[in-house]
Amino acid sequence: MIIDIHTHAFPDPLAERAVATLSRVAQVLPHSDGTCEGLRHSQQVAGVDLSVIAPIATKPSQARAINAWAAEVNRQYDDLLCFGSIHPAQQDWQEEIAHMVEDGIRGVKFHPDYQDFFVDEPRLLPIYRALADAKLIVLFHAGVDIGLPPPVHCPPPRLAQVLDAVPELTIIASHMGGYAQWTDVQKYLLGRELYLDTSYSLADLGADYMTALIKGHGTERVLFGTDSPWTDQSAQVRAISELPLTDDEISAILGENARKLLGR
Repeated sequence: MIIDIHTHAFPDPLAERAVATLSRVAQVLPHSDGTCEGLRHSQQVAGVDLSVIAPIATKPSQARAINAWAAEVNRQYDDLLCFGSIHPAQQDWQEEIAHMVEDGIRGVKFHPDYQDFFVDEPRLLPIYRALADAKLIVLFHAGVDIGLPPPVHCPPPRLAQVLDAVPELTIIASHMGGYAQWTDVQKYLLGRELYLDTSYSLADLGADYMTALIKGHGTERVLFGTDSPWTDQSAQVRAISELPLTDDEISAILGENARKLLGR
C-alpha cells in the first residue's frame, strides 16, 4: 500500500484560480489541476492507494467551510483522505475541533507562514493540547516556504520547543522536518518523537543526504509525501523506491508507517 501523506486539492470552483495563484507565487508548475479528480488521476497513474489532502485556512472565517468540505471529501472518496484546518486567530477553535471529531476528520494542517504565527507561540499551546486530547494528527509546514519572504515561522528549533511543551501531540513535520533548514533538522529534530514527511525535499537533498536523514531519524518515523500538485507523484514514488534502503524500509516509508498512523 502506498500512501501520500501530503497533497493539496481544492473545491472544484476554486481549484483553477488557487493553483494559478500559488504557481505564480512559488514559480513552480503544477502537475495536476488541483481538483480531487485531478489528484485521483495522478495517484492512479503513480500507483498511490491513498492521498491525504492538507488544506489551509488562511483566514479565521475560512475554517468552518474548509472543514465541511473536508468531511464531504471523506464521505465521497475511499482513495482520498482530507485533513481539516484551524486558524490560530479564530475564537471558536474549541468548537471547530469538536466539529472535526464529530465528522471523523483525522488530522489538521497548519501553515505558520501563511497563517502568520510562530509555531511555538504560547497562545498556540492550548490549541495543541486540545488537538492532542482529541487524538488529531497535526501536519506542519516546516522550514522555508519558497513563495514567501522571511521570517521562517516553523524552523526546527521552534518546532523542538513544541515537542517539549506538548509531547503527547502527534506531529508530522513536512519537507523532512524543515525545508532548506536540514542542518538544524539534524541538530534539533532527528530521533525525536515526531514524523517527518518526504515532500518536496529529495531533489534538493539528493539521495545520499536524504538517506542519511531517514536513517538518522528512524525509518519507522518517516512518511512518504509529495506536496502534489507541486511535484509529480509517479516520479516521487520512483525516487523514494530507488533510495539505498532495504525493501522493508522502502515499504514502511511508502505506506506502512502512514497506514498504522491513520489506522487504515
